[in-house]
Amino acid sequence: MFLKKELSTLFSSNALFNCPVTIKAISIDSRTIQPGELFIPIKGPKFDGRKFIPEILRKGAAVLKVKDGLSALHKIAAYHRSKFNLPIIGITGSVGKTTTKDMLAAILSQKALTLKNEENFNNEIGVPLTLLKLTKQHRFAVIEMAMQGLGEIDLLAKLVRPHIAIVTNIGESHLEFLKTKANIAKAKAEIFKYLTKNNYAVINQDDEYYENLMSNIKCQMSNVRTFGILEKANITPKDLAEITLPLPGEHIIYDALAAIAAAKILKFNKNQIKKGLETFKASSKRMDIFDHPKGFRIINDTYNANPQSMEAALKVLSIHQARKIAVLGNMFELGKSAIPAHHRIGKLARKLGIDVLVSVGKLAKQMRADHHFSSNQAAIKGLKKIVARGDAILVKGSRGMKMEEIVAGLTSC
Repeated sequence: MFLKKELSTLFSSNALFNCPVTIKAISIDSRTIQPGELFIPIKGPKFDGRKFIPEILRKGAAVLKVKDGLSALHKIAAYHRSKFNLPIIGITGSVGKTTTKDMLAAILSQKALTLKNEENFNNEIGVPLTLLKLTKQHRFAVIEMAMQGLGEIDLLAKLVRPHIAIVTNIGESHLEFLKTKANIAKAKAEIFKYLTKNNYAVINQDDEYYENLMSNIKCQMSNVRTFGILEKANITPKDLAEITLPLPGEHIIYDALAAIAAAKILKFNKNQIKKGLETFKASSKRMDIFDHPKGFRIINDTYNANPQSMEAALKVLSIHQARKIAVLGNMFELGKSAIPAHHRIGKLARKLGIDVLVSVGKLAKQMRADHHFSSNQAAIKGLKKIVARGDAILVKGSRGMKMEEIVAGLTSC
């Protein structure tokens, strides 16, 4: 993967110690490091990789001795990415970026080996680690990019240098940090910064910040592709004719349309698109719908939550012909809009005909649910008395709520 000489050109000559001639992989995890790999010590608010250097050396791995491990990781990833000339698609957005990534990767894989982020490897650590997995065998790469504030997508896009940049939508996530949706749009639009005029941009024409995003695009306007359901977009539900998506919901249609837009830019045909979309597997904890042996259905959408994704999930629950139970937890990172947002979701649940609303957590109490619990364990205990055969149960909340614990509690009953 890397020669000692290559790494020395990126860093000072004394930056490496205990280093073999060739580095076969790069890791930041002391628990999984293997002999012949290079360990980059990353320092965060709750950890410091430098503490594990003696252990790394005993395991026969190399260590990169630098003051700023994260900066070093970015430098190496950028160098590695520069060695490859293949179509790379970058994806960001408030909702749907992971599903869009999974759908597009499934389509591209119909033709050739495709790299994509695994699970939540979409931040300043996960993206460079993903780029470092690029090999000569890959023909495409689909890289999801997440952020919390301004400048973070810029940083990731500079590493990825996408040929196609997709923004799925602009929602309310991260209002705590960015204060307004206009600032969220500004942050997401950073993905367009490193496009050349011959690259492509894909955006949601139904989004209220469509014009805002258009004004930030760097490629030529003829290379912009739009998708949507309501407006006259380039890619519409007509492009889903004879395709059966494996997941329900209007939001899934938007994700599929975004994936189709990128696939068509890359000259994929209808059969390849159809097979990819019909066989794709969503990442864990995202619209994972399954039936319990005791006769009730669980919709596990516990990976994360914001008002936009909560609304989409409730709409999926509402179409079930069963007693509908929504178990909803706190939505974080909403700032001053947190209380009204939770209250709004509670009203929406009633409007959509949800039969039983269960809230978990302090903020979720604003939903004014039929049943409220302060913790996941209390919710599990209470739900075992509520849930009955034939019910359909949605479980959803922000990542910090760990709502998958409730799913596990229900499946064990």
